[in-house]
Amino acid sequence: MSQAHHSTHYNAAHFLADNVRVVGLPISSYSHALVQLLAAHAHLMTVHVTSVERKVPDQARIFYQKHVVEAKKARYKNPEVAKIIDSARELHKQGRTPQVVTSYLIRGIESVHGGPESISRHLGRSPFLEIFDIAHYSGPTSGATRHNYMSGHQAKAFLAACRAHMSFPITRLGHSAELGFARAEEFADEKCFHLEVAQPFDGVWTLPETMIA
Repeated sequence: MSQAHHSTHYNAAHFLADNVRVVGLPISSYSHALVQLLAAHAHLMTVHVTSVERKVPDQARIFYQKHVVEAKKARYKNPEVAKIIDSARELHKQGRTPQVVTSYLIRGIESVHGGPESISRHLGRSPFLEIFDIAHYSGPTSGATRHNYMSGHQAKAFLAACRAHMSFPITRLGHSAELGFARAEEFADEKCFHLEVAQPFDGVWTLPETMIA
């Protein structure tokens, strides 16, 4: 491919990326630009950021609503989480107020073995790394009630674009098992693309010129 031809394709990719809407929770301008490029490669006009960095009280409120009130099964790698949630459910059954149960959950998360980040990567804090999720689908993994934010073809193209930007600036990537795994930095994270993106610290980083729409 000639330099002029490559430049035309690269400029076209950026033109398409500029028209991508990134909605939902806020992310850094650097990550925003990267997500627009990924989405342009997958021919997505809109992407939804569904989860970003969380503080421990936020995680405690999620635990309370999801696992105590709604009684959904807790599936976390850290085995201490199930014990914390079981104790919170027992407090709830005893008639303790939501504030008391949530305070218990906060203390449990803060003191868990391995630290809060061992429960969720979203609880990690670093100025050099941003962690966020992009919606793939919602609802069950299969069936009529599944709602797709991306078609099957778009999800595969989005994944390919992410892989093209690993291991920099994307350092780790989670995604649905249905898409398959090809790199050591990938792991299963259903319903979303979990991106961990290295952030610029001196204002001079630029996105790699590898995306072609």
